[in-house]
Amino acid sequence: MQNNSRTYNSMKNIFFGLGSQIIILICNFISRTVFIKTLGSEYLGVNGLFSNILTVLSLAELGIGNAIIYSMYKPLATNDKEKITALMNLYKKLYNIMAIVILLIGLTLVPVLKYLVNTNIDMSEITLYYILYLLHSVISYLFASRTSILQADQKMYIIKMYTMIFTVIQQIVQIILLYLTHNFMLYLIVQILFTFMMNLYGAMKSYKLYPYLKGKQKLEKRETKEIFSNIKYVFIYRLGGVILNNTDNILISIIIGTIYVGYYSNYYMIINSITVFTTIIFSALTASIGNLNAVSNEKRKYEVFKIIDFCSAIIFGFISVCLLILFSDFIKIWVGEEFILDVSIVYTIVLNFYIVGRLNPISTYRDTLGMFKKTRYIFLITACINIILSIVLGKIWGMFGIIIATAISRILTNRWYEPFILYKDYFKEKISKYWKNNTYYIFCTLLNYIITYSICKNINVENIWGFLIKAILCGLLNIILYLIECYKKNEFKELINIIKKEKVK
Repeated sequence: MQNNSRTYNSMKNIFFGLGSQIIILICNFISRTVFIKTLGSEYLGVNGLFSNILTVLSLAELGIGNAIIYSMYKPLATNDKEKITALMNLYKKLYNIMAIVILLIGLTLVPVLKYLVNTNIDMSEITLYYILYLLHSVISYLFASRTSILQADQKMYIIKMYTMIFTVIQQIVQIILLYLTHNFMLYLIVQILFTFMMNLYGAMKSYKLYPYLKGKQKLEKRETKEIFSNIKYVFIYRLGGVILNNTDNILISIIIGTIYVGYYSNYYMIINSITVFTTIIFSALTASIGNLNAVSNEKRKYEVFKIIDFCSAIIFGFISVCLLILFSDFIKIWVGEEFILDVSIVYTIVLNFYIVGRLNPISTYRDTLGMFKKTRYIFLITACINIILSIVLGKIWGMFGIIIATAISRILTNRWYEPFILYKDYFKEKISKYWKNNTYYIFCTLLNYIITYSICKNINVENIWGFLIKAILCGLLNIILYLIECYKKNEFKELINIIKKEKVK
């Protein structure tokens, strides 16, 4: 594949991804607003809690998707249809097994729900809602494996387009039902039906674009063994990640109360929505980088990484500064002042967002280089530290303690270890080069926050127009400051050249 094809596909994926996500984001905010007005904070907390529990239950999936997609980069680059078909058949078989495993494990948790949910809603209702969430999780695996080829083949824009259409229709139906019935059960049933239809359509689309996938080819035992080895390593890594990212709500529910999960989930929804936007960019680049890593030399891989890391620093620095200044104002206008969390909690939420975001370039290269084995235990260690710290600090400082524990555990482990492995074993470069750049980026972000906050703090936000004025000023100041700070950097100059020439040299 030519370099300009990689860039073209990346830009196309980013364009369609961002466009569809803007529409989905608008629908999500409208749906969440209606949800709060019709069902209240208690149900909002249950929604957030069960979403996290089912994410943890999906541990069986961890590793399979990444390992299979990684295995498809080379056969797609060489147009090896038999190998691709064999990989997809293995993927389908494994996903069917996972659906059954998740269903069985999920049902065994029904008796312990009363210990996890701290709410005034009747437990019989809670059990019914949980089973519906469980069915939604199981159904999400049906046909889902077939869309992985679109991701590996740099066609994420197709997935984004049909996902947007189904999501928008689903949200409209759910909003209407909430207004007419105030019924949480109907809300969940609609979610299940649309997830099934979306996955079915995705599978049909994949078969249409890749008709050879209907073949019955199987991998050789040696190849299967290698894939299962990668699955094992990615599973161990992702296991820690899921535990780390999805225990905060559970601990908040147990230690503080399920209703507070609802308050936190409003902030989390905003963070998650923004993360989806940024993930679109890095996901669009992942398949192109996977192709690049399959055919390019080490020097070129390192040069591209530095550019992506620079983009990550600017993107997540810019967003973090804006979030710190605008978060509380937005919550106040959107759902009301009573839903605003303490400023210390807001700072920790944004800190976690920044730490995770800045690891995106590392994660992208980890997945495309197959760097599974050497990083497999780091997230488990992070998760263990997080649980211990969250319980201890949660008892002392409440929600702030639980959330800051996550940031501390990341800083102590994977935030330094994964860059170290990438530089040492793959780039053959000194890790000091990475931290020199990152120290500068962190300094710029802190300086920009101080300057921007000092200028924007006196703007009184009482309505949407006041918020927009503050947001525009905040954004413009950030852009100007980053341009002043970074216009001389080589990564910035090369990025401009790439944009001008519309290809990676």
